[in-house]
Amino acid sequence: MRKLTAITTISIISLALAACSPSGEAGPTQENVPTNVSTELTTEPITLTVAYCDAHPVEDLLDGFTALHANVTFEKQYEDCGNFSTDVVNKLTSDSAPDIVQYVDAAIQTTAPAGQVLDLGPYAEAYGWAEKFPASQLAQLQLSADGKVHGEGAQYGIPGGASFTGLYYNKALLAQAGIAAAPVSLAEFEAALAALKEAGITPIALGSLDDGGIHLWGGLLINALGAPAAQDWVNGKAGATIDLGGATETAAKLADWAAKGYFPDSANGTKEDDARAEFAQGKAAFTADGSWAVGTVAEGLGDDAGFVAFPAPDGVADGPATGQSFTAGFAISAKTQKADAAAAFLNYLASAEAAEISVGLGMLPVNLETAPAPAAGVATDLRNAYAQAAQSDGLVTFLDHATPTMHTALTQGLQGVIAGQTTPSEFISSLQADWDSDKG
Repeated sequence: MRKLTAITTISIISLALAACSPSGEAGPTQENVPTNVSTELTTEPITLTVAYCDAHPVEDLLDGFTALHANVTFEKQYEDCGNFSTDVVNKLTSDSAPDIVQYVDAAIQTTAPAGQVLDLGPYAEAYGWAEKFPASQLAQLQLSADGKVHGEGAQYGIPGGASFTGLYYNKALLAQAGIAAAPVSLAEFEAALAALKEAGITPIALGSLDDGGIHLWGGLLINALGAPAAQDWVNGKAGATIDLGGATETAAKLADWAAKGYFPDSANGTKEDDARAEFAQGKAAFTADGSWAVGTVAEGLGDDAGFVAFPAPDGVADGPATGQSFTAGFAISAKTQKADAAAAFLNYLASAEAAEISVGLGMLPVNLETAPAPAAGVATDLRNAYAQAAQSDGLVTFLDHATPTMHTALTQGLQGVIAGQTTPSEFISSLQADWDSDKG
C-alpha cells in the first residue's frame, strides 16, 4: 500500500484549471458541493467508472460492493502507479472524467481547489462518517481551499484502508547476536546494531533509492520532534518548521550508521522492494518498512518475524508509539452524474465486509472495532503497534506529503547524507526551503 502514498509526491506542474460543476460547465468552486444528497441506493442498473493504480485492494473492494449490490457494476480503469498522479489530474479535468478516483494527494491538491473534486461534507453528514471513520484518518483527506494545508477545510476523500511504518526484525538473527528482545529505546536499538555488526550480521536492510530511507529516518525524526510538531509541518500549518531540536541529530545518526557499516554499501542504489526481499530471505536483522510488507515478511521468515514501532527517544520511558501512516482513500469527481451511488461505495468502506477484505490483503482496517483479528505472529505485532500509535495520537502522515516535491527532496537529500556528500544541517535546510517555497 505504500504505492498509494509514494506516488503522491511526484512533482506536478501547476495547471490553470477552470472550476467545474457536476454538469461539466465552468463555474465557481462552490459548485463542487453536492446538494439534495441521498443515502438511498437505487435498484436500477448503474455503472461507475473508477480510476486506480493498485489492483489490490481496489478491485477486491469494488467486487465486494457488487456482491452486496448486484445492480452496481464498475468500469475499471487500472494503470501503473508511476504516472498515475499526473494522469489523475488529466482525468479529472477531462470531459470524460471517471466517477471515482483513487485518492492521490498531489493530484487532489491541484484539482480540488479548482472545483474538480466533490466536497463530501454533505455526504459525511448524511452517512454519519464522523462516527464511522477515525478522525485522524478523515483529517488526512481534508484540504484547505487553496490546497496548501491538510487536516482542515473540505473533506475530499474517504479512507479505504490504513498503512503504518515501523521496524520489522528477525528474531533468530537477534538471538544469534545475543540480543534477547526487540529494542524499545533508541539506545537499545543502537546497541543491537553494534552487536549485530560485531557478529557479522547485516544490521539493517535499506533501500534508499526510493522510500526506505524516508521510512527509517522519518521514524526517528517523529520521535525526536514529537508527533504534533511533525504533523503540523506535514499539514502545512502556518509557521511550522522541521528545523527543530533533534532534526539535524537524526540525520547525523543515519550518517553515522552508514559510516559504521550498519547498512549495505549498496543502500543508495537499492529499491525498497529489493531491500524487503533481502530481509525476508534472512539477510539482515532489521528493516524499516510498512504494513504493506507484512505478507512478504511473514512468508519469508515465518515465526522468526516480528514488528515494533520505532524505538522511543533516549530518556523517554514508555513514550507513545509513533509511526508514519496514511489512509488509502477515494475521491469523487465533481463531474459525475452518479454522486449518490459513488458515495454509497465510499460508505461501504467503513463496513465489516470491507474490513474483512482489507485485512485479508494485509492492510490495516479503517475501523479496528469492526475488523476481524489478523493472523497470529508478525501481523498481530503490526496491528498492536498501529493500535497503540492511533490511541496515543502518534500517527503522522508520511513526511513526503508535506509538498508536491518533498519526496524528491527527501530521497535525494537522504542519499547525500548516507553517502557523506550532504551534511545533516544542509539536508534539513533543504527540506525547509522546499516547504517554504510551496507554502509561500
